[in-house]
Amino acid sequence: ISLMRRTFFLPSLCSVVLAAEVAAQSAVDVTRPEEKQKEQHAVAKQQEKRAQHTSTIEIRGEQAFSEKELRSQLKEQITTIDDYGLTAARGDDLAFFLEVFYRKHGYVKVNVRYAIESGDRLRLEINEGQLMTLGTVVFEGNAAEPTEKLFDFAVGPTRERYSKLQKNLPFVAADIEEGADLVHRFYVAEGFLDAVVDPPRYTYHDETNQVDATIPIHEGRQYFFGNVSFTGRTIYDAETLRGQMLDLLQQPYTDARVADIPRRLQTYFKTRGYYDVKVEATGAPEEAVDGRVPVQIALAPGPLYHFGDVTVSGLDRLRPSFVTKRFSKLAGQTYSPDVLDERFRTLMRTGLFNLLQIKPVPVDGNLLRLDISAEEAKSKEFGVSIGYGTFQGGIFGVQYRDRDLFGYGRPLTTSLEVSQRGYKGEIVYEDPFLFDTDFRFKNQLGALTFDYDGYSKFELGERVELTRKITKQYEAGLIFAARHVEVT
Repeated sequence: ISLMRRTFFLPSLCSVVLAAEVAAQSAVDVTRPEEKQKEQHAVAKQQEKRAQHTSTIEIRGEQAFSEKELRSQLKEQITTIDDYGLTAARGDDLAFFLEVFYRKHGYVKVNVRYAIESGDRLRLEINEGQLMTLGTVVFEGNAAEPTEKLFDFAVGPTRERYSKLQKNLPFVAADIEEGADLVHRFYVAEGFLDAVVDPPRYTYHDETNQVDATIPIHEGRQYFFGNVSFTGRTIYDAETLRGQMLDLLQQPYTDARVADIPRRLQTYFKTRGYYDVKVEATGAPEEAVDGRVPVQIALAPGPLYHFGDVTVSGLDRLRPSFVTKRFSKLAGQTYSPDVLDERFRTLMRTGLFNLLQIKPVPVDGNLLRLDISAEEAKSKEFGVSIGYGTFQGGIFGVQYRDRDLFGYGRPLTTSLEVSQRGYKGEIVYEDPFLFDTDFRFKNQLGALTFDYDGYSKFELGERVELTRKITKQYEAGLIFAARHVEVT
């Protein structure tokens, strides 16, 4: 008997795999995002087809865009007319949305007229006008922020629809107005709480088909964090608490950063067992001195909580003890969301659950009962594979896997593959929590026989693994492998 690692390798030119899964329990019937997106795509595809083939809409005067492109942009409105009939209001809507499309691409003087003809036909007459491009963008009053940075915000809504290599952008007034709003939000994010950005002014140059934009800015004072004081039962000293938000306090003052302070402190307290901590941060810009805004933080940490009992609901085939035993060692320990999250991830990695929710519930003063609701995943899988290799000939394989053997959450996988030159089979048994500990056990048994040109090979092997995670990134283990080989 030789000790070595066993590897099975079977090349093939092509294979066809058929798989069927047998569910051990029913799942909640909910519409998944990808299914909803697929349905929306199917509706849009059908609308596109109808818009391109309808004969009740006639478009004239298009030059910059093809009729196919325009019909595609109007597919929803055209489908509505097909379904509910043509009216003056729907014809006006069609002309309006067509103008919006043109203006969005820089045709600011576009004019679309509609006419309802006999036989419920609609004719759209387009006068595109000239394409107007964006000329210079001037910012008035920007002393603290460079023009180059503000320019990126101002043209951002237009730029995101075009290649960065395109030098001349079309002029779209709605985009410039949105860009001016982005400039204002940027100033506020930099601590200019009193900043005002006026509506853009435009100068049209018909001789060059360009439009210059001027964006007036009134920056005002830039504010920063001032004195931070604490009220209530702080438990920890003020310097320690300030350390949890030091990076925020070194940045300009904004309401968003003030709103982030409670989240920072709640996380700090909860990781130390104060599950029901309440934190409220209040800034007072009106009391600022030399641009420094005082902030008051009210703390109510509540009692120090410890882990208590565990309840489990929603299981069908899996025994509840499989879940409860994962948390039994936590009883009496100080509450920690990090520990809870690690247990959650460990259970999800087993593949036994589609959904797992852990809700801590305060009971008996300072205990947290863990109410766990679960939705089991499909535990059984059956697969069939058919293929052909130039050396092996025909290949047929079957595989069966049960992730939840006898309801104890222990996976068992069996596989068999037969070809015209031999066969191979394997059985894998796993126990992710050996004797309800953090040790993982895995045992693989395999056999192989293969007829080569001139000789035959028989192989029998076993591999036993015992592993345990020692950190989040590393695990240690013992591995024993044995292989018996006969060549005849």
